Amino acid sequence: MRPTRFYVILFVLTVTVSIFVWKHVGPSSAPSVLEADVVAAEPPSPFELTSLEITEGATYGKLMEAAGISAADALAILAAAESVYDLSNVRLGRTIDLWYDRATHTLHHVVYQIDTEDELVITTSENGWTAQRVAIPYEVKVVAREGTIETSMYEAAPKAGIDERAIINLANVFQWSVDFAMDVRVGDTFRFVYEERYRDGAYVMPGRILAGKYVNDGAASFAYYFEESEENKGYFDVEGNSVQKLFLKAPVAYKYISSGFTTGRRYVQEFNVSTGHRAIDYAAPVGTPIRAVGDGTVVTAGWNGPYGNFISVRHNGTYTTNYAHLSKYAVKRGDKVAQSNTIGYVGSSGFSTGPHLHFEMVKNSVKINPLLEILPPGKAIKEENKERFLAQIQEYQSKLEGGK
Repeated sequence: MRPTRFYVILFVLTVTVSIFVWKHVGPSSAPSVLEADVVAAEPPSPFELTSLEITEGATYGKLMEAAGISAADALAILAAAESVYDLSNVRLGRTIDLWYDRATHTLHHVVYQIDTEDELVITTSENGWTAQRVAIPYEVKVVAREGTIETSMYEAAPKAGIDERAIINLANVFQWSVDFAMDVRVGDTFRFVYEERYRDGAYVMPGRILAGKYVNDGAASFAYYFEESEENKGYFDVEGNSVQKLFLKAPVAYKYISSGFTTGRRYVQEFNVSTGHRAIDYAAPVGTPIRAVGDGTVVTAGWNGPYGNFISVRHNGTYTTNYAHLSKYAVKRGDKVAQSNTIGYVGSSGFSTGPHLHFEMVKNSVKINPLLEILPPGKAIKEENKERFLAQIQEYQSKLEGGK
């Protein structure tokens, strides 16, 4: 066969096979090189950001002026925000974020972080500037961490790779059942489930504690976060009883109890007097914050002879608590205080031989030993909501026992 004829026949066969494949199999689903290289890109944001860092001595007015915002716009933004947050009180270390329209290069909205939960957003429109308080859109991861006490709970945190702020939150959950200044033992263990908050992929801070287990001297305490209703939400034990008590275990982070509750008289050499001591003295450095042990009203905040700087809080018709020898006050007479609010600071004023808090609990007008008082818990979960509560904590129970 001649070579020319051979190539003609080969060409015809190739074309015929190709047509057959096209008709019966269909075109190839594999993309071409060009098609494979095309990646759909996200559309660019219609806004661009300029952040104004709030440094020492910076004010809202100065920052806006430096950013080229007109006085009229700056005042209009300030006025719009006033009902939500006063921008004249911006805090050091935060930013005022200015978002500009890319197309028109005009200021579209302003954002300022109010606290860890919310931010202020002021937006312009045809009707002028409007402001609203908006929840910060964190990305949340739920994690479980654990540790063993060698010296203190706070020193155990970094060794276990735990954010110290998460440990403080955990201590606050168990503050009604464990006195972390006195009750902690070497070998105590803890494990807890909590939220880690991220923003733009970067870790920001720990969020809410969802469940916790603390084993103190062999005895385990559990706490689970649950929202039964707007009026009753917080931490409960496995039976649905609130772990929150009427009063905190201690009103201050103290070094040791320097003097206990006694009904007899005691001699104080420095002042050459004998006196009773129906109180607990908590030794702590000057300036240590003092917390209200429960909700109430400040009925006294002033000098009180041997007590020195003195605060008295009425909690209800049964209980009043007194705090003496303060260095300074954080409240005044008539103020309403919530449990754990700072009301003053440790000092050594009045009849005092060194910095400490003299703490009294008065029940039905009689001073009692606060360390021996059995305090009622908060509101328990209603029976009709128990099933919902138990279903929610089931997953957390597994994690607290070492599950994933």
